[in-house]
Amino acid sequence: MNPDYSLLTTWAECDAATADVNFELKTYSYRDTGLDLADARADRSQASGAAALAKKDGEILTAQGQAALPGLTPQQQQDALDNVELLQAQRKKIMRSNRTSAGTDRFLKTVDAAQVQGQVDVLTAALAGIAAQRATLSA
Repeated sequence: MNPDYSLLTTWAECDAATADVNFELKTYSYRDTGLDLADARADRSQASGAAALAKKDGEILTAQGQAALPGLTPQQQQDALDNVELLQAQRKKIMRSNRTSAGTDRFLKTVDAAQVQGQVDVLTAALAGIAAQRATLSA
């Protein structure tokens, strides 16, 4: 359904409608920017998580090597094994934090982006329609 531009009967109404539509358009533009920022943040988080995971894997290998050293006392052996377990638990936490969103979450983000773009298109067309209606009116 298209807007009824004939409801705008004066330049003042057209100007007010233009201001309102421009404001609405600005809110969707900011929302679109927010979606882009969220995507960038997720990408950075993934990269940061991958680096943290690689570092933690190295720490685990080192700790496993220390736990396997010959000549450790039973207490030193237990401390070394406890350290390996702690590092493995930290690794699991990094893995949980770094998981990508589920398929439905990713899908809904694309729906949201399409909705924003649809609104921007409608509002941009409305601005053109208001301008055309204003051009038909006398001062």
